[in-house]
Amino acid sequence: MIDETELLRRVRALDELALAAVFDTYYEPLYRYIYHHVGHTATAEDLAAEVFNRLLGKLEEGSGPRHYLKAWLYRVAHNLVVDDARRRKHRDHDPLDPGLADVGADTATHAHHAIRAGHVQRALSALTDKQRTVVVMKYLEGWENEEIAHTLGLSIGAVKSLRVRGIDALRRELTRIGIITGEEE
Repeated sequence: MIDETELLRRVRALDELALAAVFDTYYEPLYRYIYHHVGHTATAEDLAAEVFNRLLGKLEEGSGPRHYLKAWLYRVAHNLVVDDARRRKHRDHDPLDPGLADVGADTATHAHHAIRAGHVQRALSALTDKQRTVVVMKYLEGWENEEIAHTLGLSIGAVKSLRVRGIDALRRELTRIGIITGEEE
C-alpha cells in the first residue's frame, strides 16, 4: 500500500521516482474511469495522459495537490471528461473504437462483446454526469463512499443517493434495450 502523504511530499519536490510511481499507480485506474465515461480507447488514453500533463504543469508552477493526490487526479480527470462531453455534443458521430478488438477472438464473439459493450456504454451515458461518475467510481473502480464524497465534494448521503438513483436508471435502461430482463431486477 502506498503512503500517499509521503508520495505527495516527494512528488511536490519533483522526485522522478515518485512521479513514476504516481504514473504506475494511477494511470490504469484513471484510464478505466475515463474510458467508462467516453467509451473510446484513444480518447481515454489521451485524457489520462492529459491528467498527468496537468499534474506536472501544476507542480512546476509550485501548485497542484496539497493533501489528497488521488482525489486531485480524479477531479482533473472528471473535469476533462466533462470538457470532452461538451466537445462531443458538436460532433455528428461517435468514433469507432478499435481498442475493443480482442486478438484471437472469432468474429462472432468479438461482435457480441462489442455490441454488448456498446449497449452498456449507451446505458451509462443515459445517467446524469454525477450518477455516472458515482456508479463508475463505486462499482467499476471499487471506491468507498467516503472516497467518492471527498473527491467530488459531496456528502456521503448525496453519494449514496446518486448511487441508488444511478443504478435504478441503469437497470431501467438496460431492461429497455433488452440487455437484462425483468426477472434479473
